[in-house]
Amino acid sequence: MRSLSSLISTEQRILQIRPIDDLLFNLMYQDKAACQELIRTILEDDSLIVLNVTAQDTVPNLLGRGVRLDVTCQTADGRIINVEVQRFDRDDYFRRIRYNSSVLTARHTPKGTDFRDVAEVYIIFITEFDIIKSEKTVCHIKSFIEETGEIIEDGLHRIIVNAAKYDGTKQARLMKHFRENYFEDNEFPESSRQIRHFKRTEKGRDKMGTVMQSIINDYVKEYTEYRDALMLIRNIETIADSIQGSEQDACRILKVSYEDYLNAKKLIEEVPAEELDEVFA
Repeated sequence: MRSLSSLISTEQRILQIRPIDDLLFNLMYQDKAACQELIRTILEDDSLIVLNVTAQDTVPNLLGRGVRLDVTCQTADGRIINVEVQRFDRDDYFRRIRYNSSVLTARHTPKGTDFRDVAEVYIIFITEFDIIKSEKTVCHIKSFIEETGEIIEDGLHRIIVNAAKYDGTKQARLMKHFRENYFEDNEFPESSRQIRHFKRTEKGRDKMGTVMQSIINDYVKEYTEYRDALMLIRNIETIADSIQGSEQDACRILKVSYEDYLNAKKLIEEVPAEELDEVFA
């Protein structure tokens, strides 16, 4: 049974979480009506119809790195729209947008599809920091021919939404709420309904608490795996150096398989450098 202090701590965390935070964003906008309201607002398209929504969708890539996407939906006219929230500027987000778009395009393109029929893909990044250096809340990134200035329409739409920049538009008014712990706004009834559910009802708070605990458990599991892998690598390589032998020789001394060593190396190599710094500090 959890202690009273841990319960209070969880309640306080739930009250502090905002829509710009992954946890609440994924819960709020896996709701189809709320997701439709969000995308209609950003794209300024009140006729857009969302058919289905997937939150925290992991897309594997057999030939390379997979991705985990915050919220992805499909519209009635066949568009694939991925919406991500980013609070901190610690990645090359333009290359990340490029990569996410390629993975989604491949996933939603059946074998034998003519290129003219490849789905329209929208990558929307909602950020709490300014990566465009613009006074606008919403910025669209286009591909163009450098020599002529002609815009290339290739079915990829890249949109940056800066929640920290208020330009008075409807998008800016919604993004202002994304940075608030709670809001009620008749202009955005579905988003208001969702945040009210997760912040003001017992069922919603319990759901948030369950998801939060799951995230903590996953982090602890990954943390332990990374620490164990790094310790194994360090021990093997230290022994190999001290005996002036190979890693295979060190594995025999430690009575571990060489395959375990290689798997540990592979695991560590897949961890971004900034995450390694946090885990092994």
